[in-house]
Amino acid sequence: EVIIKTSKGNITIALRPDAGPKTVLNFRELAMGGLYRGTTFHRIVPMTSKGFPFVIQGGDPTGTGSGGPGWWLPIEQSSLKHDFGVISMARANDPDSAGSQFFLCLSREGTARLDGQYCAFGETITGEEVIGAIASTPLADPSLGKPVEPPVINSVHLVAAPPRQWSR
Repeated sequence: EVIIKTSKGNITIALRPDAGPKTVLNFRELAMGGLYRGTTFHRIVPMTSKGFPFVIQGGDPTGTGSGGPGWWLPIEQSSLKHDFGVISMARANDPDSAGSQFFLCLSREGTARLDGQYCAFGETITGEEVIGAIASTPLADPSLGKPVEPPVINSVHLVAAPPRQWSR
């Protein structure tokens, strides 16, 4: 598990190496190395054009939406469906361009189309209200999802996880 400590509260994520083993390893290494400390949720898209809740995005060390760790991660075909609280790797147009940026899904209706296109690699187990608070952040530019005051990721750290049986 990882705990994402934010300026809005904590989110605990159960990582799913069964769904994306290399992606989980990459995320763990970046978290342990401190890359996420002090970064922001730089992109917030509370609704799709069809009115469904979409995503909150963070993990860019530059805060611009263009930064990363200095490498690209090949996409893994995850069996985990994009649904509320699922964490997935963000990327550019190239499917193999994920690095450090990630997003948390806000609804199945808004993110189902991402299945097979992005690697989902974990599920929120606590902190749903924090995800909602981040999604409610006022936006300076709604067309870009740019928040007025981006919520801060204070740290991302690993904690021991209890054994689990996954149903998805």
